[in-house]
Amino acid sequence: MVGSGVVGVWALAWLTRIPPLPDCEEITRFSSYNDRLICAQTQMQSASARDLVQAVELTADWGESHPLYEEARPVLLEASQRLLKRATEEMHAGNLSGAIDLAQKIPLNTPLRDAAQAAIWDWQKDWDAGKQVESTVRQAIDGRNWPQAINTLQQLKGLTSDYWLSQRYTDLQRTIDREQTAWTQLEQARALAATGNPDKLGQALVLAQQVSLNSDAWAEAKQDLDRWSQNLLLYGFQRWEVGDLDGAIAAVQKVPPDPKLAPEARDLIQFSHGIRLAEKAQDSTPSYLQLFCLMEAISAVDHIEPGSPFYEQAQTSLQEWRAQLSDLQKLQFAYAVAGLRQPWAYRYAMDVAWRIDLQRPRRLQAQTLIAHWVSEIERIEDRPFLLRAERLAQRASIPALQAAIAEAQQISLGRALRLEAQTRIAAWRNQIEVIQDQPILNEANALASDGKLKEAIEVAQRIDADRALYDQAQVMVQDWTHTLQIREDGPILARARDRAYGGYLSEAIAIASQIGPGRALYSEAQRDITLWVAERNYIWSLQDSAEDSTSEGEGSDRDTPSTAESSDNVGERRSDPVP
Repeated sequence: MVGSGVVGVWALAWLTRIPPLPDCEEITRFSSYNDRLICAQTQMQSASARDLVQAVELTADWGESHPLYEEARPVLLEASQRLLKRATEEMHAGNLSGAIDLAQKIPLNTPLRDAAQAAIWDWQKDWDAGKQVESTVRQAIDGRNWPQAINTLQQLKGLTSDYWLSQRYTDLQRTIDREQTAWTQLEQARALAATGNPDKLGQALVLAQQVSLNSDAWAEAKQDLDRWSQNLLLYGFQRWEVGDLDGAIAAVQKVPPDPKLAPEARDLIQFSHGIRLAEKAQDSTPSYLQLFCLMEAISAVDHIEPGSPFYEQAQTSLQEWRAQLSDLQKLQFAYAVAGLRQPWAYRYAMDVAWRIDLQRPRRLQAQTLIAHWVSEIERIEDRPFLLRAERLAQRASIPALQAAIAEAQQISLGRALRLEAQTRIAAWRNQIEVIQDQPILNEANALASDGKLKEAIEVAQRIDADRALYDQAQVMVQDWTHTLQIREDGPILARARDRAYGGYLSEAIAIASQIGPGRALYSEAQRDITLWVAERNYIWSLQDSAEDSTSEGEGSDRDTPSTAESSDNVGERRSDPVP
């Protein structure tokens, strides 16, 4: 009974245990159908193209009569769809052959086979069109036909592949820009070199060296650079032979170093480069860059051999640059110590700088730094006076401001903060004047608010011209004067307009003329007078025409009015209202 029980338990455990999963790495077409289906379902979920291909191959040859067909069919379709999607991604990434290989793995007896073949045909057609556009663009670039290259490049936007739409389009656009820029620079350099002017030839060398090394133009630019460098070197030697060493150095400074040059040419170029580096180390503020430039200049010139024609000049420059380097090292150390921004640091830096003798090449730079450090010490010493003065001035009362001015005046003439102190003193004095004169303006404003403009003007004019509120007071006076003049002259202009509206233009003109120049309404009155004069002249012209017509109709035997009558009576008549 015990043995039977043990056997029964073992049998039940064996029947209910989960079977081990198959090793999908070792799965083949000869494996069991269940194992093949399990592996196909597992590999279908993978993003690997290899797993998707294997999932398709494991379920591709199962017919409708197969017992696992209904379970395998969805796996086959899903794996085929994912495989076609992965092939499409490869095509967009530019791997056309890989995309075609993946798409052709879709079996013949699946619904996606036709879609895969159609996609392959579209991809190949798209690829051929892109290749044709790229070839045409390349030909246009080789022919330097930039408009054609740019216009042809736009045809890539009509393709469906991301490879041609983004990657190749961007690459070709950069190629066009690089080649166009390179050829433009080379043509400009050639135009400069064609002048024959040594200065222009140097500019041509600088411009030609900017041509991109990856461009097609670089091959021709390199030939031009070599030829122009030789010409400029020849000119430099000519200047040196006539004793113009500065002219020779200036001519060859733009020539790039070339180990193939003759020793004399290399020495001249090295000498010119050394001088150019030494010139970069002439800034008033010491820096490690200046030290580096001087050391590089010394290193460049130090290689000139004794047999070189430039040896003596190089040695003279070497002595000066080494002296400069020694002085500059001291000044750089002093400058670093002064960077602590403490009085003792500035004084120590000054002691170091004073050790540079009058005959040394960096004496002027040392003097400049010493003067700067003296000013910094004075700022540190005098800053407390200004700080105390500012604290006093914050109370904004007249005694406090006067005390602040007295504190700031302790900074004597010639000190670094003297100008700043004087600026603050001037501002505080203005503030005192504002405090003293503000009641006057307040009184004037109060009178103006009550309509007493004349009294307000008189009060505001009590502020003198040298006071802080003078300009503000004058603006207020002008505004009140303007208002007062409008109040006085407004009725005159209104009466003149009333007479003009009634037809009495001459009387209106006379009344409006009472408003003199400089008055607020003068311009407005003059505009009205101009209009009325024009209107009156027009009426007079009509009356003269009417009188001429009447005299011609009555004949010459009619009596003619006297001069007095033709003037006075006409004046009276023309002053009558105009109907």
